[in-house]
Amino acid sequence: MMDFSLQILRTLHDEHLATIAVLERLEGLLQRQNEKSPPADWASGDVAALMNDLLPVLEDEINHHYGFEEQHLFPRFAEYVDPGIPAMLQEEHETIRPVAGRMVEIIRQSREAAPSGDTWVEFHRLGLELVEREVFHIQKEEMGFLPALEQMMDPDDDPALSMAYAEMKG
Repeated sequence: MMDFSLQILRTLHDEHLATIAVLERLEGLLQRQNEKSPPADWASGDVAALMNDLLPVLEDEINHHYGFEEQHLFPRFAEYVDPGIPAMLQEEHETIRPVAGRMVEIIRQSREAAPSGDTWVEFHRLGLELVEREVFHIQKEEMGFLPALEQMMDPDDDPALSMAYAEMKG
């Protein structure tokens, strides 16, 4: 595990860990549950708790975490290190956003009862796709992007970046 000295990188790292934990729970549910039939306990118990945890994680990833990286970190990285890496990460954001966005829609529309029929099939498929793409994306950021930022960033920039991120999260 990387131990970051900059607060903004510690914050992003902690969010990565929290996202992976929720996605692992989602993957477990989807692997146990047939893609043709939704879980009976969707609106209660462990599945409801998972959906309540998953929803804000997906919304945060789509709106704040990705946006902050794109506005504040990718340009800096592209200028000082390599423009190819942020371009690749940006492309992954663009691929993941609609998947996460659709999952958010389904969860919001299915608060009282599990999605059924084609909607459950879609949720199951998108969930597995999201887990695969997002975990791989986070691994890339954790192994290369964040450690490189730790080396190149001026520690004096940390408070302003941390404040900008806190403001984005509102």
